[in-house]
Amino acid sequence: MTTSREIFLRLAQSRPRILVSAIGFVLLLLFFVGAELILRLEGAHPWQKREVRIQVSPGGTFVATHPTVGYTHIPGKFTVTLDTGYSFHVTHLPNTLRITHALDNDKRTRQKKEIWIFGCSFTHGWSLNDEETYPWLLQERFPEYEIVNFGVSGYGTIHSLIQFRNELAMRRPKVAVLAYAEFHDIRNTFPRERRKGNAARTKLGPRMQPYARLDGEGNLQYLMAQDEYSEFPLMRYSAFIHFIEIKYNQLEERFLRSHAVSEALVKDMARLAKQHDVKLVVAGISPDPSTIAMLHFAQENGIPSVDIAVDPSVKEHTNAPYDPHPSALANMKYADKLEAYLKAEVL
Repeated sequence: MTTSREIFLRLAQSRPRILVSAIGFVLLLLFFVGAELILRLEGAHPWQKREVRIQVSPGGTFVATHPTVGYTHIPGKFTVTLDTGYSFHVTHLPNTLRITHALDNDKRTRQKKEIWIFGCSFTHGWSLNDEETYPWLLQERFPEYEIVNFGVSGYGTIHSLIQFRNELAMRRPKVAVLAYAEFHDIRNTFPRERRKGNAARTKLGPRMQPYARLDGEGNLQYLMAQDEYSEFPLMRYSAFIHFIEIKYNQLEERFLRSHAVSEALVKDMARLAKQHDVKLVVAGISPDPSTIAMLHFAQENGIPSVDIAVDPSVKEHTNAPYDPHPSALANMKYADKLEAYLKAEVL
C-alpha cells in the first residue's frame, strides 16, 4: 500500500510542473487579453456576418445550380429590390442570359453575326434596368450584329472560359469580349477570403463554384466546390481570432497565386478563340494595378486589349448610396470606349 509519506513526496515532485503549467497558462491568457485590447483600440473587431437582404419578385430568386458554371440565371422578368429600397428590372431569356434589346420574334436577329460579352455583375448590369446596361447600349450602336450578354453576378474569368467553351460547341461569334477586373482573381481560385465574402450573399439561391489551381508544372487544374465558408472558432467574439483568420486568408491567397491563375485562364480562352477563328478582346473594366497588368499581359501574348474603366470615386459613376455598382452613366462610358475600340481595331 502507498504510504502517506510516498503520497507527499509525489505531490512535492509534481508541484513544479503544475506551477510551470499554471504560469504558462496565465502568461498565455495575458497575451490573449492584451492582444485583444490593442486590436480593438486600433479599430479591429470580431467578425460580424451581415446578411444582404434582397427581394426578387416573382419567386424570391433568379439563380439556380448549373453543372459546369456552378450557377446561372433563371429565365423570366424580375423586379429586384435592395435593402436600401432601390429597385430595378431584370429580364433573362430562355437561355438564361440578360436581354440586350426589346423582346421580339424577328428571325433576322438569328441570322446576324454575334458579339459575345463575358463578365460579372458589371456586365450583367446589377442595379440597372435592362436598357441601361452597356451590352444593351452596344446593341443600339451595332444593329448589324447581335450582342449577347453573358455577364452574371459573382462570375470570374473561369466562369467566362467555361461559358465560352460550352457555347462554342453549338455556334461561334465574330468577336468575344472578356471584361476583366482585379477582383476576378480570387473568384478564379475560390480561397477562404472569397468564401467569406459570399457568406453574406446566400439569398439568391443555391450556388456551386468552379475554380482553378496551378499545379507544380504551371498547368491549370479545374475543380468544383459548394459555396460554403468555415469560420475560425470564436472569431465572432474575438477581434484577435478574427485578425489571425484575416492574416491566414491573405497568406492562402498569395500561395494560390490568383493573378497568375487568371493569366493562365486568359491564355486558355485565347487558344480556344484562335481554334474557332474568333477574335478575342480583353477589356479592363476596373481602374486598378492588376487590371492594367492584365491588359499588358494580353498585349504581350498577342491578345487585343482595351481599357474601358471609369473612376469609381466619381459619385456619378456608381449607384451610391443605394448600391456601389456602376451607374447608367458609367455603363454609357463603357459602351463609348468599347464601341470606339471595336470599330477602329477589331471590326
